Amino acid sequence: MKKVILHIESPDGTRSETLQDELTIGRTELSDIALNDSGLSRKNTTFFRDEGEILIVDEGSLNGTFLNGEQVSRPRVLKNGDVVKIGSNTRIRIEMPDDRVVQGAPQETAAPQVFVPAQGPTAAPVQAQASGGMQTLLIAAGVMTFVIVFGALIALLLISRSDSGPSNSSTGRPTPVLSSGLIPRRVIDPLGGEDEDDLDDLIASWETEEKEIDATAVSDVAVATADKEDADLNVTAAFLADRQKKALEPRNAETGIRPAGLNPPKELFGDGVIKQKAKLREMKSTGYKQPMDFADLAEKRLDKELIEMPMATQDFYLDVGGSASDGPFSSFSFDGGSAEISPGTPKYQTLAKLAADFAGQKYDLNNPADRKQIRIRLLRMFNPRAKPILQELAAAYFGKFGRPLRVTSLTRSMDYQIGLNANNPNSFKVRGEGALPPHTSGCAFDLARKHMTAEEQNFVMAKLAEMEDANKLDALIEYGVNACFHVFIYSDGVPPKM
Repeated sequence: MKKVILHIESPDGTRSETLQDELTIGRTELSDIALNDSGLSRKNTTFFRDEGEILIVDEGSLNGTFLNGEQVSRPRVLKNGDVVKIGSNTRIRIEMPDDRVVQGAPQETAAPQVFVPAQGPTAAPVQAQASGGMQTLLIAAGVMTFVIVFGALIALLLISRSDSGPSNSSTGRPTPVLSSGLIPRRVIDPLGGEDEDDLDDLIASWETEEKEIDATAVSDVAVATADKEDADLNVTAAFLADRQKKALEPRNAETGIRPAGLNPPKELFGDGVIKQKAKLREMKSTGYKQPMDFADLAEKRLDKELIEMPMATQDFYLDVGGSASDGPFSSFSFDGGSAEISPGTPKYQTLAKLAADFAGQKYDLNNPADRKQIRIRLLRMFNPRAKPILQELAAAYFGKFGRPLRVTSLTRSMDYQIGLNANNPNSFKVRGEGALPPHTSGCAFDLARKHMTAEEQNFVMAKLAEMEDANKLDALIEYGVNACFHVFIYSDGVPPKM
């Protein structure tokens, strides 16, 4: 049996593992190797043998598996020297001692291997023969094409039949059983083993990005109030557009999710946001009422439990509310679902009270445009203790680079969050009111980073690490579609007891 060694570098340190038949790497004991990397899914990536070949497959992880820089979307054959990157900061180098080329020995040029379905339960690699005449080669190519097409049809048939088969116990969804040479015979969990009752999974899976804000669809805020806390809300849509343009202006260096030189500190990937999890549990145990709908957000605005942030300042702008609708307001509960709020009901009265005097500005609940603006403004709220923290971060970033921070999420109601997740393939259904996604707590905000260079991202991460070490917040770097810095502050200003 071919010897295969996996050299693993992760936040836990460096280790080497010899592959026997199959080995899964992830964040929890559900995997053969559990690593302390918060960017990993419970079951993230599997290495396995199939008919003498060594393959890698991504187990539907949230942040993906990358082989030599290319994302793995289906099982791939590995070779000596390949490099695999998973999670936030885990790197795996593949060593196959038997495949090393002896110096000075003649090297053969191997024809590419294509996996096709075999007639039996397992698949065998078919290698194109490099020898023979042109006629033989053409015949072989024709036969191979037919076999591949026939195999693909069989694979599609098997997949379609699996839709009515057994379901995954944790998600309730059908678990696809894929059996062919194109995808070797395995059972693949489409959520990478995510558990809807696990808060760590909840944080990762519910980090869903809104549509980018369209400044032309945002109204000026012109408040008329003696409340000093609301004085900075007077911001025009034109100024918002200016800050947005400045934040997203082209750079002269590489930007993206993983630009060269990105160096996340241990504070942003090493602890699995354990402080955030502990604080959310504290909030639930002390009776925090999460906002289920926009009427609940309105109540928190009237009670000043949450405060509204200006949509733009010199140092930051709020790219929130891009997915807000202009339809009638609805109530929401896990038991009853959504229902339009009728005039005269307590929730309607709460919305009407806020609309009549939204920091001195009036809105008409019967006007679709006004309803949208109310929603956008309510999504600009969060815990009063978070305001100075965001201001400190933004001032430091602006002072260094002369650009405003792009804030892509503050507080969300549960129904708004569920609406965003409806089109998120990585999300899972939350069952019951026990769930407390971070952005319904009023204590979380996201800072977009895909438009930043490595220098900018490293600067922000260093500042977040400094503030986390000072017990001001708990931060996490996120990859995938919603690449951002997820920041969580403590609702009472006190870190949780660990």
